[in-house]
Amino acid sequence: MTTQLEVEKNIIKKIKKIKILFFIILMVLYTILQSYLMIFMRMFFKPQIIFFILMLPFVEIGAFEKKGRFSVGGGIHNYMENGYARCDNPRGGCNAESGGAAPVSYKDSSIVYSIEYFSSKRVMRILKPFIGFNGTDKEAYYGYFGFSADLYFLNCKCFIITPTLAVGWYVDGDEIKLGNRVQFRSGGDIYYRFKNNVRVGVGLYHISNAGLGDSNPGAEQAILKYQIPF
Repeated sequence: MTTQLEVEKNIIKKIKKIKILFFIILMVLYTILQSYLMIFMRMFFKPQIIFFILMLPFVEIGAFEKKGRFSVGGGIHNYMENGYARCDNPRGGCNAESGGAAPVSYKDSSIVYSIEYFSSKRVMRILKPFIGFNGTDKEAYYGYFGFSADLYFLNCKCFIITPTLAVGWYVDGDEIKLGNRVQFRSGGDIYYRFKNNVRVGVGLYHISNAGLGDSNPGAEQAILKYQIPF
């Protein structure tokens, strides 16, 4: 004979399965909308915000870890190879065939190294301020400051997505020319958190001057990250 407790357990299991299925459906819908309706979505609403709101029933948002975190990483800067050809020496024109200087293409990707510190302090209970610094093997540098929030998945709270938003100062070097010293970085990290609170994951970011410069090619980063309590 089925007891009331067993019935409740079965109901809880079914609810969890429905939530997982609904979350997968949302992921698929988000991918389709972002791929085929990007122009419409940019005109009327931000897909990241809508997706974040839809995820709220399935995650626990917070910063329950009381310690700060120190992060190191390495990856690829401008992996989508955005950028423009520029004439570094316009004297005589930018046409090598007519005796001028040939345009130089600033579209290559490069190796990027990253260090970040996430404060133990909280803003509005869930946001944590952080600072960071990037350097590439083509002498481009980017120092930034921003805010992050941890989204904990599963009962173990071991799968974490951390959206981040930052603003900072960018120096081109021999790197892609981003059109302005002031650059904004949006994106996030996906981590697995071990029992000792060490996190290992990957960060995906978009860097843009938000139209502050004469040009705004933007750049993307993919960085493998190792993060420890500090």
